[in-house]
Amino acid sequence: MNLVYALCDMQSFYASCEVASMVEYSARRKEFDDNTDPPLVVSGDPTRRSGVVLAATPTAKKFGVSNGIRLGEAQRLVPNLIVVRPHMALYLETSVRIQEIMRLHFPLQEQFSVDEGFIAMDVDSHLFRDPIEAVRKLQAKIWDCFKIRCRIGLGPNKWVAKMTNAKAKKSTGGIVWWTEDDIPTQLHPLKVEEMWGLRRRAETLRREFKADTIGDVARIPVGQLRARFGVWGDVIHRWANGQDISGINPNSYDAAHKGFSHRTTLPRDFYERSEVAVVILELLDEVCHRLRRANQVGRRVGLGVSYERLEGGFWRAKTLSRHTNSPEELYPELLALLDRYWDTRSGVRAVSVAVDMLHFTDAIQLSLFDDVPKRKQLYTTVDEIHERFGETALMRAVSLTKAGQLRDRSRRIGGHYA
Repeated sequence: MNLVYALCDMQSFYASCEVASMVEYSARRKEFDDNTDPPLVVSGDPTRRSGVVLAATPTAKKFGVSNGIRLGEAQRLVPNLIVVRPHMALYLETSVRIQEIMRLHFPLQEQFSVDEGFIAMDVDSHLFRDPIEAVRKLQAKIWDCFKIRCRIGLGPNKWVAKMTNAKAKKSTGGIVWWTEDDIPTQLHPLKVEEMWGLRRRAETLRREFKADTIGDVARIPVGQLRARFGVWGDVIHRWANGQDISGINPNSYDAAHKGFSHRTTLPRDFYERSEVAVVILELLDEVCHRLRRANQVGRRVGLGVSYERLEGGFWRAKTLSRHTNSPEELYPELLALLDRYWDTRSGVRAVSVAVDMLHFTDAIQLSLFDDVPKRKQLYTTVDEIHERFGETALMRAVSLTKAGQLRDRSRRIGGHYA
């Protein structure tokens, strides 16, 4: 097969869902005219000016509004700003329906996130001899059904499609296609920070290798990249040369988990260690519940903390001597990471907990000091209660303190109220 890959990305998805559902605005919107959108943002808590903007329409973004800024700041930028609370059930239902349309049009389809999906077309087939026309029909179908604009990037592989998608977001028709011949002229002149998937590694490439552009990275010997980044060195070398060996996985969401994590943004900045510790324990309980439900155990535990205004923070992990899914074993390790890396001069606004390096287990690791079978039975019972009656039917006492977030989180979907 001669495949062309594409990434279809919904524009300002949460905000678009809201505008499309409002009769007073949806009728006058046009597919290729962002100016027909009202200045609207989705905020986690519209009643509080300290809430964070989750999504914004293109009209609001033209005034400087961006995801992650405080609602009060957005309202100062746009005095007539329309603010709505997130409706996660609406977004998830819309996402499922859009992904189903993509599958109906393209048998080779892989969901990438709630608002993105990869597709692949065999250009030797009579169905996809014109990839631009094929994705334009998909683009029009999504607009006709949902009044949501999508931007589509095409390339010889998934990574290049992700890069062209970024360019499609700024193009008039919302579609950009790069072939292998376009790599030297289109990809290589881009700044190294534009390499998707690198994050902090881009800073290292610029500082240590003096690489200003992606073309500069492509010219670095792969051995030097391996020596600095390990196995990631090979990945960076391939990407910089416009290569990607990953294919389309239609069952990506059904694949075995490589790790479990949970994150929450706090309603205020937490300065007390005891309060942050309560949140860590609640998140860890959720992660361990998901591990037990998947019949898996993990060997590495990670803690992420974001500071005030969601600026700064840290992510650190520790590899343990053995695999476990027991909160009693993992919680002290998380607290140790907190004590070691938290700059206590900064308040904590968001916390995340993760466990990875997983494997499946059908055996119990016994201990000379703990009654492991009894503890396993305890958590089996707790899990059954949570499955039947909800996670607040049985809680730790600390979740009833002012620092506890469990009761509030239980009323949300994806971290936000339905």
